[in-house]
Amino acid sequence: MGGRAVGFALVTDPAAITTLRCAPALECVLSWNSFAESGEIAFALRSGAAHISPWLPFARWSPQSRRSFPCNLLGVSVLTDIIRSEVPFDAVQVRTDPEGLQSLALATPSLLQPSFPFAGGARIHDVPLQTQYVVEGEAGWCSPASLAMLLRFHGIDARIEDVAAGVFDEIYGGYGNWAFNVAYAGTQSLRTALAYVGSLDIAELFLERNLPLALSYAWEEGELPGAPLPRSSGHLAVLCGFTSNGDCVMNDPAAPRIRTIYPRRALERCWQRHGGVAYVLAPVGIPFADLLA
Repeated sequence: MGGRAVGFALVTDPAAITTLRCAPALECVLSWNSFAESGEIAFALRSGAAHISPWLPFARWSPQSRRSFPCNLLGVSVLTDIIRSEVPFDAVQVRTDPEGLQSLALATPSLLQPSFPFAGGARIHDVPLQTQYVVEGEAGWCSPASLAMLLRFHGIDARIEDVAAGVFDEIYGGYGNWAFNVAYAGTQSLRTALAYVGSLDIAELFLERNLPLALSYAWEEGELPGAPLPRSSGHLAVLCGFTSNGDCVMNDPAAPRIRTIYPRRALERCWQRHGGVAYVLAPVGIPFADLLA
């Protein structure tokens, strides 16, 4: 299988301080599920027994607001939802307040390779449609629109306006904080996580378990035939399935008719270059961590 993803650790019922280990990496994303109305998460990077960073704040949320903590300190930076280090780390310590998360996940990127030629049959999930253009003058709702589509697919009556209000990051000034999006979905009786899925081969395994994914990707002019915009530095849409020749059937909230087909190789390149990140939403009882091991 092409582009096998490695670097995913999922802990259920984590302690107040939890250590998540990984292969040596320079980048990671954190995600969590919590029913606590208010909370804070901090992290520290380690390499073996050595601390690469002090404790740094990562996220804070309450019923009224959510905020990230962008920083650049001692070679460690937080870019809203991505943690990067100038030197490799092999563990991330995570501190939560209050204690009592349902789950905590760490994902690190791997070497991305093109998927193998598609050998399966057409398999397309009936994911409800949602445009991102519901508020006049607001064009940045691709993430809450994609999340709303996935929530409705799993039987949850999600209004895009409610989703947008529940994921807005007041420091980032927008709705695209990956961690806050999957955290919101986790309050809706689902198990959720951020993952570097890596290739469409692996994405196909999620679809076989009835788990469509929201993919984060970017493109320049001419790179993605059929795209609704000439270019984008970051966009989210839902992968619903594949045509008989392996092209990607997407619910793209920026497209006029939402349901769109993108060439497999073109979309995979745009997605992988943007990290191969996906929102994973699963009903309780349907495992997914094994697909990322």
